[in-house]
Amino acid sequence: MSQNKFSAIIGLNPSKGARSPKLWNKVYKFLKSNIKMIPIDIKQKKFREAFKKLIKNENYIGGAVTMPYKELTLRYIKNFDKKINQIRSINCLLRDKKSNLYGINTDGEAALSSFRNKFKIKKITKFVILGYGGVGKAVTSYFSEYYKKSKFYVFARKKNKNRENIQFIQWKKINNHIEKDINVVINCTSIGFMNKNKSPLSVAQISKLKKNTIIFDVIYQPVNSKLIKTAKKLKLKTLNGLEMNLLQAAISFKRTNKTNLKLNKIKLIMKR
Repeated sequence: MSQNKFSAIIGLNPSKGARSPKLWNKVYKFLKSNIKMIPIDIKQKKFREAFKKLIKNENYIGGAVTMPYKELTLRYIKNFDKKINQIRSINCLLRDKKSNLYGINTDGEAALSSFRNKFKIKKITKFVILGYGGVGKAVTSYFSEYYKKSKFYVFARKKNKNRENIQFIQWKKINNHIEKDINVVINCTSIGFMNKNKSPLSVAQISKLKKNTIIFDVIYQPVNSKLIKTAKKLKLKTLNGLEMNLLQAAISFKRTNKTNLKLNKIKLIMKR
């Protein structure tokens, strides 16, 4: 590829802490490629104009999409995989065979894999998912499809239609639904991201959960979010978003760059 080719992570302020450039650039260095991933901060008022320029830029091969543009990106992308029709959220962009920009989502796949790798539980009765934004939609879709016999209670600020094994509940009613029969709580909100003093659940709410409840916070900065710290103090099982973030970065890199490197090899290079 030409020296001018580049990948990017686009978001409101990925330059202030996104891991993707560090992870992707490690693999580019291993491959001795001239391509680099760069962070591109885009103000919300400027998104349409900036994104359309990227679409037309033939040197832009794709990359990652982060908050708050995972859903907004769909307005300007005509091509995406079938899963996006359900998730309605894109976190990775790549060029197809005709050089058109193509959208996929690796959040749900990575979250499910990291969860299963750690806990190896086949039967779970009740999941609670906090938030139904870009990540929440992907996580809900993948987990509910894999754990078909489980019940999912998704807390969101907007109204959504219930479907199959998924029930949506308004966020303001959350205190009435935190009970001891919950097996897994997955935080898909940004509450606590880069802020060690915030948590989507209070200490009182977390205290209501039984001792073998699993708390999965998809946030990876800080590694020990307030939610994770509180859960650990109460001796609950926990999982942060580091492995999920690493895995989705590896999947996205492989798809975007169309490399022959195996996924585990990409993960290993990134992890170093």
